[in-house]
Amino acid sequence: MRALIIEPSPTYQRILSRMLESYDFDISFVDTATAGFRAMRSHSFQFVCVAMYLADLTGIEFCQQVRADEQAKDLPIFIVTSESNPELLSSALAAGATDIIRKDDLPRLEEALHALIPLGPFRYNISGKALYLEDSLTVAKATDAKLKRLGLSMDHAFSITQALELLQHNKYELIMTDIVLQDNETGIDFIKQLRSESRFQQTPILAVTSLESINRRILALQSGANDYISKPVLDEELFARINNLISANRLVDQLTRERQRLLELATKDHLTGLYNRHFMGEVAKRRFAEASKQQLPLSLLVIDIDHFKQVNDQHGHHIGDKVLKRLAEALREQFSEQDCIARFGGEEFVVLLHQCSLADATTQAQQLCERLQQLKPEGIATSVSIGVTSLNPAQTEYFDEVFARADKALYQAKQSGRNQVVAC
Repeated sequence: MRALIIEPSPTYQRILSRMLESYDFDISFVDTATAGFRAMRSHSFQFVCVAMYLADLTGIEFCQQVRADEQAKDLPIFIVTSESNPELLSSALAAGATDIIRKDDLPRLEEALHALIPLGPFRYNISGKALYLEDSLTVAKATDAKLKRLGLSMDHAFSITQALELLQHNKYELIMTDIVLQDNETGIDFIKQLRSESRFQQTPILAVTSLESINRRILALQSGANDYISKPVLDEELFARINNLISANRLVDQLTRERQRLLELATKDHLTGLYNRHFMGEVAKRRFAEASKQQLPLSLLVIDIDHFKQVNDQHGHHIGDKVLKRLAEALREQFSEQDCIARFGGEEFVVLLHQCSLADATTQAQQLCERLQQLKPEGIATSVSIGVTSLNPAQTEYFDEVFARADKALYQAKQSGRNQVVAC
């Protein structure tokens, strides 16, 4: 089976690719409607996913042109969008879209595929371990055999204590629990205990309940279960629910990692890993407001590597980059996690010292100056000049004002011969 993904974002290309892995699709990726039409002339596709906004057409216009072809009238076409405008979504359906999938609800795409494509357990692409809390060994063995068909290995616990012990030493893709257990224990108690711990906040939990226990099913969901399944358990329903839970959780993990990566790109300097100038400005706003309100000391260091241009000229920029990285490491080692360290650009660094007086900041700057002189990264003798200043508690000051004062002190340090600290 072949699937065509028309999506300009590499991030969402990867996400959609991961979601479709379990369906054994041969996936083709393009980023424009024109490329999509060209691919459809060359190959036959069983499924098309198109972004709402492309460089050449909208997803709606793409659907209209595809549906104009009588042979493509039944081709499943899903439009993926972040739009929530009802009129726009209605227009998409009128144009022939099979369904509209919001980017914040991508698991719905899998639900739609379940309805369109007949799947057996061999179609699922799941791996990892599951934990099943069940007081019946017979039921546990039968479930273990079913999970093996999905590609999951299973650990079995008879009691909550035994389950918690297994959780201490293993990582599970899925936790299943019966609701009624022996010795007056309940799966509800187990679910509540798991959700009370941060490390299990995102772990998918499937509650196994009896058909007549409607209240228990509701209570299981209220306690933190992601889904429930009723006894007697139907194999295909079990496979579908487990696949949905694990796939959705993996998607959330992937989105979280991608969000973290984007956050780092926005806030970190790509070479040194320190914060960048923009992020320092944002942190400074909060720190200055807090220090002024609570009358707390706050100091600023502006650091510049002496004669750094000569390092690049004599040894090359790749060596200069290594010197910058080593200096960044030394700054991280010198200052606490509460201090904010940023590369301001080129060979200039800024450190915002949390609850630190001018005298203490000057002492730390002098220690840093001496330490860096002995560092000799890549065998190159390196020194720094440092300007130090503090927030004046007697008046309202902003970051730009304090930075200008520290920068002026740095200039004085350089004019006085470099490799020294000047405080003002």
